[in-house]
Amino acid sequence: MNTLKSDTVYRQFSMYYDELTYDMPYDLWLDIIHQYKDGRKSVLDIGCGTGTLTRLLDFESVSAFDQSELMVTEAKKKETGNIEYFTDDMRYFELDRKFDVICATVDVVNYCQDPDELMQVFGQVKKHLDEDGVFIFDIHSVFKMENELNDVTYSDETEHITYIWHAIAGEVPLSVVHEMTFFVNESEDSELYRRFSETHRQRTYKHKDMLKMIDDAGLKIELAFSDFNMENAVTDVCERIFYVVKKAL
Repeated sequence: MNTLKSDTVYRQFSMYYDELTYDMPYDLWLDIIHQYKDGRKSVLDIGCGTGTLTRLLDFESVSAFDQSELMVTEAKKKETGNIEYFTDDMRYFELDRKFDVICATVDVVNYCQDPDELMQVFGQVKKHLDEDGVFIFDIHSVFKMENELNDVTYSDETEHITYIWHAIAGEVPLSVVHEMTFFVNESEDSELYRRFSETHRQRTYKHKDMLKMIDDAGLKIELAFSDFNMENAVTDVCERIFYVVKKAL
């Protein structure tokens, strides 16, 4: 079984995830999800990570899970309000209820390593979606995978963390291996840094192939758009593609 976003890749990173994603535009994802709030009361956040976005979801009932127990642990350290957090796998989760909205944001779906895994996720989502419910998710575009995540190196630093990120083209088409090395200064009284490394794997799909898989899963497109703008068409040069789908009749 292929490994998705699990504790095998989020061991130590979970403790520093929020600090290193300081510029993540969670408010833009939130605006999109809340566009579909009208009359809908429950939401399930798949791949919730440390819960930064989950905590902002304004629904009567909020449930969220991540495959990484350590990420969920970090999420529970924050003010959880009425949020129900748990650890699960997006390919196999089995709950005793359905939801008005299900979301999988910040390229969570890109952790599916092949079409079979993606279809498993779609199948579980369909089982847990109310009849008028919507599933909102996003993926890296082909353009981004081929130009920004294709044998390139990035780096960044905060007050006490520096990381080097190698995005290496994977063996299968439109895939990437993220080799990440972190240097952490855990004491203000020391100039010593602790080093650790993690590896993440993602894969994306052509828009036309995604549309076919959505249809094959018994789902239908409500809206597809790009780069956080619901009026933007999906083009050959966009960076992130969003899908809003419902159950097919």
